[in-house]
Amino acid sequence: MVTSQHSILVADDDPSVRRLLVRVAQFVAPHMEVVEAQTGAEALTALQQHAFTVIITDYHMPGNTGLEIVLAAHAQSPTRPIIVVSAQHDVEAIVLAAGATLFIAKPFAVEHVAATLRSLLASA
Repeated sequence: MVTSQHSILVADDDPSVRRLLVRVAQFVAPHMEVVEAQTGAEALTALQQHAFTVIITDYHMPGNTGLEIVLAAHAQSPTRPIIVVSAQHDVEAIVLAAGATLFIAKPFAVEHVAATLRSLLASA
């Protein structure tokens, strides 16, 4: 269970990508708790338990997709920043229309993710 008032959800089924995104989030926002989900179902469960400050999610994961996470998170809090990362570039318009704030294509530059997260947190 998340205990911090401000927290970040990182959802990605690829352990190496998830760990990298978690490290970036911890570096950019050391005062925030970072929660990991390795499936869409885990991410949706986490969303039911806590209102995260920012969400970073992969598009393709076992179970529920990133699109389902975006829809649920956006319905819960329409102004909350949601970043979708994916190697499948043709989903960008779909996730943005569903309520995602930004789409970042894989492979991505760590510096780009860090700068994006920093900017979103500054305006959150």
